Amino acid sequence: RIRMVYSLLFALPGTPVLFYGEEIGMGENLAAKGRLAVRTPMQWSRAKNGGFSAAAPSRLSGPVVEGAFGPEFVNVVDQLNDPDSLLSFIQRLTRCYRASPELSWGTMTVLEQPHPAVLAHLSTWDEGTLLTLHNFGPEPVTVPVHIPDAGADALLTDLLQTGRITLDNQGRGTVELDGYGFRWLRLTRPGSRRLV
Repeated sequence: RIRMVYSLLFALPGTPVLFYGEEIGMGENLAAKGRLAVRTPMQWSRAKNGGFSAAAPSRLSGPVVEGAFGPEFVNVVDQLNDPDSLLSFIQRLTRCYRASPELSWGTMTVLEQPHPAVLAHLSTWDEGTLLTLHNFGPEPVTVPVHIPDAGADALLTDLLQTGRITLDNQGRGTVELDGYGFRWLRLTRPGSRRLV
């Protein structure tokens, strides 16, 4: 669910903004007052004070998070070495976002489809078209999509995982989504010079 929400954040119009530590799933110190709960030292490693500082804990700007979200369980170094970590996922999302000007510069069009838990929308800019789908429900669904001006032999190429979907000559196809699943699909046409 968390990955689906971040995918949606990056896919919707506007600039995605992350607070430090969010990219690794860092927790908060709810014992701290007010906004200090989210202003804890960054958890760089499993080292003392999360690798933030070698100073005595009493001299830090705030206490290090403890428990299941503490640096021994959640830190940058461990996640950099794990291709399935939240940090690796956020890095992949960021690369895809930067390579997809349709999302930041384009026009968004919500597509009609029969599943009330699914948001499907096209983002178009210049000659590029990107289809993003997000399933807010727990059940897997098959989403019918229609891109009228796709043209013959058009493909939807997945940007976040391996896979392609072939559209028919009317620009119709189906997309499989897991429960709380999401897909970013670039429309590619025969002879297109647009890189995936």
